Amino acid sequence: MALSILTTSLLLLLGTASANIQSQPPKQQVLPPLRSHVNDCLPGPVKHDLLPSCETAFVSNETLKSGQEKPWTHTPFCLDTKAGTPYCVFTASKFQGPKRGISIIAPLSNNASSSLAQIEKLILASPKAKDDFITVGEDLEDPPYALRTIDGKGFGLIATRKIPKGSIFMTDYATLMADKDFAANLRMEQGRLLLSEAVVRLPYPDRVLKLARSSTRPGDVPAAEDVMKTNSFSVEAGGHGYVALFPDVSRMNHACKPNAITRFNAAALSKTITAFRDILPGEEITISYTAFNLQSKIRLPRLKKLWGFDCSCNLCAGPPELLAASDARRQKVDDLGPEIVELVEEGKFDEAVKLNKEMIQALTEEEILPHMGDYYEIMGRLYQAWGKKKEAVEWFEKALDEVEGFKADGADDLKRIIKALKAEKKQA
Repeated sequence: MALSILTTSLLLLLGTASANIQSQPPKQQVLPPLRSHVNDCLPGPVKHDLLPSCETAFVSNETLKSGQEKPWTHTPFCLDTKAGTPYCVFTASKFQGPKRGISIIAPLSNNASSSLAQIEKLILASPKAKDDFITVGEDLEDPPYALRTIDGKGFGLIATRKIPKGSIFMTDYATLMADKDFAANLRMEQGRLLLSEAVVRLPYPDRVLKLARSSTRPGDVPAAEDVMKTNSFSVEAGGHGYVALFPDVSRMNHACKPNAITRFNAAALSKTITAFRDILPGEEITISYTAFNLQSKIRLPRLKKLWGFDCSCNLCAGPPELLAASDARRQKVDDLGPEIVELVEEGKFDEAVKLNKEMIQALTEEEILPHMGDYYEIMGRLYQAWGKKKEAVEWFEKALDEVEGFKADGADDLKRIIKALKAEKKQA
């Protein structure tokens, strides 16, 4: 069971279980397509003196003259698909400053409620960011890290001064986004052409093209495709799934026990990076490319298949007995989760408290969570449902310390619960 699913399940169950005591739960150029999506125009890159290209006809089409402001700085480049709906490259070269920009590959839609329409609004409303992207040998905004070559890994980010636990030390913005279904709805040649067009329209294409590649046959795979497959994240924006590329974040290498964590902000199309723990000067900054609680037998083949490398992080390259102990703790977490849920459903809160303490110990020893706030909150709710208000307040206060220390969400809910429980104790 994934940790996020487990904590959500337990918090929901315990919110219900404690309702009777007035608790409040928290919250490349290719052959053109065979047909065109606009009459009397030529698809894709095909050109003729007597007919406009469809990319030009697209913006002159009366159905799109809505009078609404658009963020796009280039004429959208569109190709028909086997699914019938054209896919286009939409580029806003000034998004988040003149050195950034964003290109989005998405289905053509005039629907004001479509995902693309929602993203248009986000781009139009976005403030201009500082031009602080990373360049080798250049430190534009004095960030607490620098891009360096790392043996066996190519490039990576190294801390240049201490980065305290819980501090947000990077905000990066999506440069490329592609509809999650675009590869399935396009021929390979079409997908490659759209990706190539999306990159060359950016103010600094090399910012993308110089990122790491994982193909074992790089001469056979276009750079844009290889980079996207190697470095992209799955995100949701405008109510729809995309794969997105964040160039600065992509400079961070993987570790199975990382020291930083990423968070996606759909409203800003950005990722923030937060220190998982104190990161010391000279230490490589790492993130996890997989879910935190996966055992080595699952995550190592996944890393090889999806990103094309054999993990050499400190955990995987260390003594076999340490890796075995790590797997045992992660297995224990997986086993305890469903047991705790079952005990809560049966109302056996005393037994659930005992198992959750074992869960907290295993998670603390394994160091795979940025903070223990959720699990301390679960403990508080277990004691609350058990009727032990003193112990409940103690664990809720521990959860609040963790949440505030990591600048995570949920502090206001915890404060409300603590206040209510203390008031109840006074009245008793």
